[in-house]
Amino acid sequence: MSQERFTYDYTSPTSIEEHAKKLENLTFREALDGLVIREDGNKGGLGRLVEEGHFGYNPNNTSGPDFEEAGVELKTTPYVYKTKKKAKAKERLVLNMINFNKLPHEDFETSSFWKKNQLLLLIFYLYQSKEEIANRLDYKITHAQLFQFPDKDLEIIKQDWEKIMKKVKEGKAHELSEGDTNYLGACTKGANAKDMVEQPYSEELAMRRAFSLKPSYMTTILNDYILAGKRTYKESIVGQDELDGQTLEEYILNQLSRFVGMTEEEIMNELGIEIKKSQNLTTQLASKMLRLESDIANSEEFIKANIKLKNIRVTQKGRVKESMSFPAFKYKEIVDEEWETSTLREMFLNTRYLFVVFQYNDQEELVFKKAMFWNIPHNDLELDVREVWDETVERIKSGKADQLPGSSENPVAHVRPHARNKQDTYETPQGQNVVKKSFWLNNTYIAKQIGY
Repeated sequence: MSQERFTYDYTSPTSIEEHAKKLENLTFREALDGLVIREDGNKGGLGRLVEEGHFGYNPNNTSGPDFEEAGVELKTTPYVYKTKKKAKAKERLVLNMINFNKLPHEDFETSSFWKKNQLLLLIFYLYQSKEEIANRLDYKITHAQLFQFPDKDLEIIKQDWEKIMKKVKEGKAHELSEGDTNYLGACTKGANAKDMVEQPYSEELAMRRAFSLKPSYMTTILNDYILAGKRTYKESIVGQDELDGQTLEEYILNQLSRFVGMTEEEIMNELGIEIKKSQNLTTQLASKMLRLESDIANSEEFIKANIKLKNIRVTQKGRVKESMSFPAFKYKEIVDEEWETSTLREMFLNTRYLFVVFQYNDQEELVFKKAMFWNIPHNDLELDVREVWDETVERIKSGKADQLPGSSENPVAHVRPHARNKQDTYETPQGQNVVKKSFWLNNTYIAKQIGY
């Protein structure tokens, strides 16, 4: 694939999506002006124009996705407005051809279907009649978005795939019908005898077929996700086959270790990026160090494993600058909790933290020192944090919500305001409005945990 004229990273799904979004609100003619304007009568002609003219690669018929390194399959598809407000997919979305000989020997998770279609880049354009628009090049592209099948849909698609596979395995490929399944169909490819092929478990010839997403399901995708702006794709830290025997923690720490000893500026230069100075600069840098385009908190692995990133800044003398905050609690709710099932205890029990540590040097520049995974030690939680929690609940019940435990009262944790301003309050059981507060881990405690 020649990349000279096309400014995107063909190994990154989010970079490919960002490049696709440049097509939004343009007609095909406008989008491809000066590039490729070669129409043909092929039904997939518009998709081919996008592939060649906007992404700079020749359409292929390989078993893998169009952007193999990123695992992204590109699909250009039309929709119409049934009424002024109700959109519907104009047609099914044809995916890959069904190989009757190979299908019976595949498992869904390693199948050619799943390998090619698990991450789709859907480019929707608004179809209009010839009376409205005479030339297809003047159709407008309205949306471009990555799409992963939601878990609840994926289970049904897997069942559909297995029904199709089972029928082929039983020598009934010639009896396949799109009415057999729910979301994923086996549509015909061809209309006459020359499009008939052999099948392995029957002498009956069967019509050539391809996997496809049914029009009704495409309409759901269009209305519930694309037009609603609801994303299903979660960026992944680990690429396919990249773990290579490492644990997820080892992989992440190894990726980050390459930048130890570099200043923020040096890290940006190394990555070839520029980020404006801000409070969350170190968070953005951590995402970029792991080759993520979006916030690390939204990555697939962090969501599934409930990992939270915490940035820690250390002074030249080794003092952690700030205590570590957690979400604000509501006074009227915390008093009804028991410690064993409390929100605070559940949070610490079910969350792992990735600490990213930066320390100021002599020039007052932040230098990346280390990264480490952390979860709170058992005794610290069940003794010290519990003591602060018990005391907090008792004082709120006694009408002392404005006098909760401070950092000098406990070696691990304390309570203090966590609000935008003095007007940002929650009501107490006594009916008073008191500024929002949250639990914090003491900066001195954090320093010990990270080895300072």
